[in-house]
Amino acid sequence: MNILNKLYLFIIKYFYEKKVFIEKELIVLGKFPHFKLPKNGKVKFGNKVVINSDFKNSNTALTYKCKFVTGYDGFIEIGDNTMMNGTCIVSYKNVRIGRNCQIASSTLISDTDFHPIDSKTRKAQVEGRPFSFDMVKKDEIKIGDNVWIGWNSTILKGVQIGENSVVAAGSVVLKGIYPNNSLIAGNPAKVVKVLD
Repeated sequence: MNILNKLYLFIIKYFYEKKVFIEKELIVLGKFPHFKLPKNGKVKFGNKVVINSDFKNSNTALTYKCKFVTGYDGFIEIGDNTMMNGTCIVSYKNVRIGRNCQIASSTLISDTDFHPIDSKTRKAQVEGRPFSFDMVKKDEIKIGDNVWIGWNSTILKGVQIGENSVVAAGSVVLKGIYPNNSLIAGNPAKVVKVLD
């Protein structure tokens, strides 16, 4: 483990002591990731998770550093040996990502709509008037083991992706259950093939 990675781990443990939990080893490449974890928001990293925000040395078109954002009670859990490249994960409820996953650059995974559906409530939000965040829809996301999510994909609330699946680049995956060994592609995404 290099000196910069040790420094990053020290910063995480010092500033996010009761917010970010690391199973054993966390590998941080490039820039320090962004954490926004208000109130009860938490992130848990399994062993040997890789957070890649290395714009200089990455082999892919890395356009963003990794971001982990929660609402007041959001929880993000990432399994052992999963690698994220310039990925943004937002949880107002619960996002669980399995082991040995690969998540490509510019991918957004969000279990919330961020804004209310009702136009009057949205107007109140824009004008800075009080409104209830309970009106903002949210639903947990579960991504199984060994899933590869391609570049610039969007995974939205209520998605369950089975293990050994692939999400094609640029896909927008809407609420639904996608079985194991699926090739998922399109906007809106659907299962286009069963993988051997």
